[in-house]
Amino acid sequence: MIKTQHFILIIFIASITLLGCSQDASQIEWEQVNSGTDAHLYGVHFVDTKLGWAVGTDGVVLSSKDGGKTWSGSDTKSITKDTSFSQVSFTTPKNGWLVSIGKVHYTGSGGNSWNIQHQERAIGSNPPGLLDLHFVSTTEGWAVGGRGTILHTQNGGGKWEKVRTPSEKHLWGVYFVDAEHGWVVGEEGEILRTQDGGKSWSLQHSTAEQPLFAVHFANRMQGWIVGTNGLILHTADGGQTWERQENPTKLSLRDVAFQNEKEGWAVGEEGLILRTTDGGTTWNQYASPTPNNLQDIFFLKKSGWIVGEKGTVLRSN
Repeated sequence: MIKTQHFILIIFIASITLLGCSQDASQIEWEQVNSGTDAHLYGVHFVDTKLGWAVGTDGVVLSSKDGGKTWSGSDTKSITKDTSFSQVSFTTPKNGWLVSIGKVHYTGSGGNSWNIQHQERAIGSNPPGLLDLHFVSTTEGWAVGGRGTILHTQNGGGKWEKVRTPSEKHLWGVYFVDAEHGWVVGEEGEILRTQDGGKSWSLQHSTAEQPLFAVHFANRMQGWIVGTNGLILHTADGGQTWERQENPTKLSLRDVAFQNEKEGWAVGEEGLILRTTDGGTTWNQYASPTPNNLQDIFFLKKSGWIVGEKGTVLRSN
């Protein structure tokens, strides 16, 4: 009997130890780092766990070579001080793109120099702002923005073509899970989907009427959208139906990113960080080191980065 009790005790202790290790391994803390700028940062992207970029107002283009611990380049890599960049994407350490008001900028030198690769014509007094950017591969990319603008390139930006869609609304976010299946979201609850690589687009019913800022899919079926007033929408059938997910805030959410079907993050106003580990069935507010508005989140494997106003940059530990 004593031997049996001793064996049970050993198993119990081992189980507790393993459970503790599992929890520690999945625990993420967000650390605020010095970006070297007070500009509002709107976009962040890493091509690997070391090399990344962040962009924002005042022509600021920052780069990091150590996983976001340190940043440089706000002066040397600026294109023009009167331009605000809304998003950045790199497909290789050398090849990258930025979007701004009506323009797509390109570098083939890792950001040492940039040129305007595409410029939208002005309608009225101003061209439409380009607000989000997503590359599906090293050569195929998408950009979206005002007045229903969707741009597509299949040759690394050698040519950007404007795509016809059933929307004329302000479009805020774009995400493709593969070359054929993509979604775009925008004002007044607008959701567009393509299943043929952008040749045709269909409107999806969102059950929302407020602005939708960002969309992310873990696979072709499981996707999430965030918007104003704490709105989180989820689909389990590729967007045929969307349901609201409860969460503890009414603050606006600006971006969402999922590491897999279960583990996801959303960020927004007043330093808000939300996390789910069950696909969004429950969302919990996560400890944030800043009260500043957060604009963008990017995950690569187990590493994450967040940017926001007043030069805010957070990195996961």
